[in-house]
Amino acid sequence: MPPIPRSRDDMLDQLADAFREHGFDGASVSRLSAATKLGKASLYHHFKTGKEGMAAAVLGRAGARFNALVLSPLRQTGNPARRLNLMTLGLNEFYRGGEVSCLLELFGIGDAGRLFRPQLRGAILRFRQTIADVLEQAGFDRDTAESRAEEAVITIQGALVVSRATGDRGVFQRALSSLAERLLARV
Repeated sequence: MPPIPRSRDDMLDQLADAFREHGFDGASVSRLSAATKLGKASLYHHFKTGKEGMAAAVLGRAGARFNALVLSPLRQTGNPARRLNLMTLGLNEFYRGGEVSCLLELFGIGDAGRLFRPQLRGAILRFRQTIADVLEQAGFDRDTAESRAEEAVITIQGALVVSRATGDRGVFQRALSSLAERLLARV
């Protein structure tokens, strides 16, 4: 049973875990209440728009963490290989070594997809663009950089899905372990 949240971030982490377990459509307010050990009235006090507001706040927190752990290292100056390796370390931390599902995947379907698709699309495009920028700085032409960045996002997301479906976190670990090297490889 999760502890009673001590902070808003704790509450959002517990809500994120509930959404990961049940999806947006399956995460009733009762389930979200149980996940946080807060009564429904308390949840509505924090989130006036109910479950939609909870999901939006969870996505906002995830976006801020992703920016800090993954995008910020890519936006640094200096060696592209080092920046890409820092990205993979951040991805490993963000996805708990491949243990947790990506909220982009979960919130991209059903009612959540209709509510959050523009926000999700923007997050994916920012991630791809940031990787492509690093690859361009490493000397690749823009088309190659964008193509490789797209392949990187597909690899990461695919590895997460396969890791979760098979229960083998090694899939995600192997995908990350050589990602920077593959992105920078010259043909």
